[in-house]
Amino acid sequence: MLKAIIIDDEKNSQESLKGKLDLFCPEVEIVGIGSSVAEGKSLLAANPADLIFLDIDLSGESGFDLLEHLSAEGVQQPAVVFITAHDEFAIQAIKFSALDYLLKPVDPEELVRAVRKVEDNKGLPKRSASFNVLVENIRQASDSPKKIVIPTSEGMHVIRLSDIIRLESSSNYTTFFINGEKNLLASKTLKEFDAMLEGYSFFRIHKSHLVNVNYLKKYVQTDGGYLILEDGSRIPVANRKKEPLMSLLKNL
Repeated sequence: MLKAIIIDDEKNSQESLKGKLDLFCPEVEIVGIGSSVAEGKSLLAANPADLIFLDIDLSGESGFDLLEHLSAEGVQQPAVVFITAHDEFAIQAIKFSALDYLLKPVDPEELVRAVRKVEDNKGLPKRSASFNVLVENIRQASDSPKKIVIPTSEGMHVIRLSDIIRLESSSNYTTFFINGEKNLLASKTLKEFDAMLEGYSFFRIHKSHLVNVNYLKKYVQTDGGYLILEDGSRIPVANRKKEPLMSLLKNL
């Protein structure tokens, strides 16, 4: 059984989520329900949980305040699944931290998928790196995340966006080429990272390649067209990307 706590300031949302968990996830035992950060802290102290369903907007408070408490040394770190309305900034920050979220109203299939993921990861090292990156990205003055958590078979790697030179598709995996660091093979597709990094100086130049435009050095139009990056790598340019690339280069 997974012991879970629900923190949500809306009574209807609390009851709806509990009902769906009872119906679709019988392996989850609800050991506490609260509506504020303070209640969340008290519940966690009294009922150590494997999982928290945490609403982001708690009547003027933020669920991220409770996350900071979870990130503190000595506090048991359960898995966290965020519950949110369409808060684009919060969702983006959560994605960059390789954590999970569910949109209200909660879809039962998505709920089951999130619970299964927690079960699969139970017993693995706690994701304190993900918590810390999320808190840092949320609390910074700029509304642009500065770091991303990359899940690999070795664990969770925290990387600055500015250090990522390019990404390359490897079947259902993605290889990160990082300035001054060894390459990382991430357990997500390039399509997922492309959607995540859109608007952060990354450009999908080819079906298999996503590049950080800050590392562009030269565009060679012969031999089908390719980019030369500052690390010396040569990246082919898809025909349909040549016109957008020219527009991009003019604006750099």
